[in-house]
Amino acid sequence: MWSLTQLVNSLLGPQSEAQKAASVEERYFEGEQRAMPVTQSGSSHVVRSSSANSGSLNLDSERAVQKLRGYFTLAKEEIDKGVRSEEWGLNADALAHYKNANRILIEGMGADVNVDPESKLYGSIKTYREKMRKWQDKVLERLRVLDHRSGSSVAGGTSHSQKPISVPKTRAPPLARSNPGTPVSPANTRPSNRSRSQPNSASASVQPLNLKGVDPKLIEAIENEVLDRSPAVKWNDIAGLAKAKLALMEMVILPTIRKDLFQGLRKPARGLLLFGPPGNGKTMLAKAVASESAATFFSISASSLTSKWVGEGERLVKALFAVAAARQPSVIFVDEIDSIMSSRSANEHEASRRLKTEFLLQFDGVISNESDHVIVMAATNRPEELDDAVRRRLVKRIYIPLPDADGRRSLLQNLLRGHTSFPLDGSELERLVKDTDGYSGSDLHALCQEAAMMPLRELGSRVSTIRPDQVRALTHRDFKEALKAIRQSVTRDQLKHYVEFNSEFGSLS
Repeated sequence: MWSLTQLVNSLLGPQSEAQKAASVEERYFEGEQRAMPVTQSGSSHVVRSSSANSGSLNLDSERAVQKLRGYFTLAKEEIDKGVRSEEWGLNADALAHYKNANRILIEGMGADVNVDPESKLYGSIKTYREKMRKWQDKVLERLRVLDHRSGSSVAGGTSHSQKPISVPKTRAPPLARSNPGTPVSPANTRPSNRSRSQPNSASASVQPLNLKGVDPKLIEAIENEVLDRSPAVKWNDIAGLAKAKLALMEMVILPTIRKDLFQGLRKPARGLLLFGPPGNGKTMLAKAVASESAATFFSISASSLTSKWVGEGERLVKALFAVAAARQPSVIFVDEIDSIMSSRSANEHEASRRLKTEFLLQFDGVISNESDHVIVMAATNRPEELDDAVRRRLVKRIYIPLPDADGRRSLLQNLLRGHTSFPLDGSELERLVKDTDGYSGSDLHALCQEAAMMPLRELGSRVSTIRPDQVRALTHRDFKEALKAIRQSVTRDQLKHYVEFNSEFGSLS
């Protein structure tokens, strides 16, 4: 995508009308309270650096940094929402978000945050202002492009004749509700830049899919409930799992980038299984694969494919694979696949048997059609319960183990990063890494949350009146206490089963 998105860590949904109506000052304080401790009081927001004593100067400097960080965070949130809206072709929403971001950036850069150049915090203030200045240039560029497309006026600038910058597709756009559009063939259902650049109105909505033999209501249900439009996940967002990342890079991402090399015998597998103990990033890995390969991500579960109506489950499966083929490149991710694709038995319900049969037939169609770029990924905590036919089609089976020492270190650093009140030196961090041997990623997250509550519990009734900067910092002793409450969730017997399955069926045994 264009360079502005390199500044964006996540893509958010459109802003509500209540948020749009809120003033910048109100939203600044709301963002500041959410993102960082607030130590100042009163209505004045101007940081003064005068002949006050050294302690007052330090406090003023900290307030100045906090103030800029508040504007910085609010502007980033508006830019995130603008980028996401533009990706979906919601240009009216994108314009509103970019205008809000521009207004916040103007106020932030114009705020009086006079700090002594000799102060240690002066560099932070300078960095924030430089980034905000660069962001404003990019925001104004997007405003000019969207103004050129829609013909609306841009606050604070004039319209320039400029070729619109195309936005690559990373997620399929939402279906239009009020404008059915003209029917399109499955071969031409991928939305073009032209359709995505129209204003957000009923008359100029993105054309819905119209697939032969598939009920439009089922297509709409899949686009609304199965298509995943959550923020994109990158490799760097996932700590550890180096072997799994390398294998997925070779199986999915590289073949997408270099199709000329991965042909014939080098053609990648269409079925991948991620198995291992819960809470270790299987779903995150699947989302990262879709994001890194710029594929449409369909996330399904047992509840997505089951219905009280006889025959509805099979029709949903057929519609799912048809929509995935139309939106290709696509990744169909089946979470907890053992719940719907367990081993078949004689006393199994007929509806469940038909659902499995239809899924296997559609999966075979994906494998046999070499021109389609659709990959089926699945995750399970119970790989031994999978039906043999499903396991055979999921050719690549990757074990996602508990994090090792390096993985736990990275996870803990990521969880504590950005929290100045949670400092742990190198030796304390290494002791914690050693103490958490056998913990999953979700266990470590729960452990950090429990430890972070320890300083607050010591305050008793004072917790309602104390300032955030008066709460003591986190120590290794807090984690030692938290370890008594948060225990590892995976037993040794469970790990033994995973290791045995991996040695017999795994691709990285």
